[in-house]
Amino acid sequence: MPYFTRNDYQVFYETTGDGSPVVFIHGYLGSSRSHWGRQLDDPKLSAKYHMIAPDLRGFAKSSLGKFVEKNRTLDILEDIHYLLNKVLNLKENPVLIGYSVGAALCMEYCIRYPEKVNGLVLLGPRPFLHKNTRSWNFLAKEKRTEEKKKSASSFTWSIVKRFQKAFTYMATVIQKRQNKDYLLQLEQIDAPILMIYSLKDTVTPQLVFNTMKDHLPNHTQYYVYDGDHGFANECTEEFNSLLLNFLSEKPNY
Repeated sequence: MPYFTRNDYQVFYETTGDGSPVVFIHGYLGSSRSHWGRQLDDPKLSAKYHMIAPDLRGFAKSSLGKFVEKNRTLDILEDIHYLLNKVLNLKENPVLIGYSVGAALCMEYCIRYPEKVNGLVLLGPRPFLHKNTRSWNFLAKEKRTEEKKKSASSFTWSIVKRFQKAFTYMATVIQKRQNKDYLLQLEQIDAPILMIYSLKDTVTPQLVFNTMKDHLPNHTQYYVYDGDHGFANECTEEFNSLLLNFLSEKPNY
C-alpha cells in the first residue's frame, strides 16, 4: 500500500489510471475509497486520467488510530501539496475534485497555490474551514460505504444530518461576516470551475450554495441535480459522465 511520511505522520494514498492528473479529496466522516471508489474503479476515467486519492490525515488508513484526532487544516493542505509535488512529482497541474469539506479544501489549495491547479470540481461544497479539523476515527473507516451507512439506523443518521446542517448554517452566517477577504479571494480564481449541488441536500443548507454562487468567479459552471448530499455515490453514472465532459472540455492552464 502506498504511504508517504511528512512531519512524522503517515498518509495513505491511492493511484490508478494513466493520463492527465486528477485528484479526489474526500469529505468529512469518509475516506478516498468510501467517497470516490466508484470513480477510481471506472474504466472510462482510468483510461484517460491519472487519478490520485489520499486519505486525509486523521481519516481511514492515514489515521493513527485515536478515537478523535485534531489536525491543523494547513497541515492537510501541505500534505496534499507534498504528495503531488514531492512524492508523485507531477509534471502537469492537476484538476482537483472535492466533496463537501473536501471541496472547501480544494478551494483553499487553489487560493494558496493558484499556479498549481488546472481546474476545480466542487461537489456539495462548504465555503469555510476551521483552522483545525477534527476526525472521529470510528466514523471514518476506509470500508465505510454508502450501502453500510444506509443499513445503519435511519433515525441516527437523520440526527447527524440535522446537526451538520444546523452547524454549517451557523458557521456560514458567522464566517460571511468575519472572513470577507476569503470570499474576495474566491472571486479571483482563474482555473475552470464546475460546482455541483442539490436543492434537496439534507446536510448542506441552501445558504451555503447561495454564498458560493455569489462569490465564485463568473466563468464557473453550475449543475443542479435531484438528490441528496452524495451525488457521486447516489448517481454514479450521471456524475462520472458529467466529470468526463468537464475534464475533456476544460482548457489547459
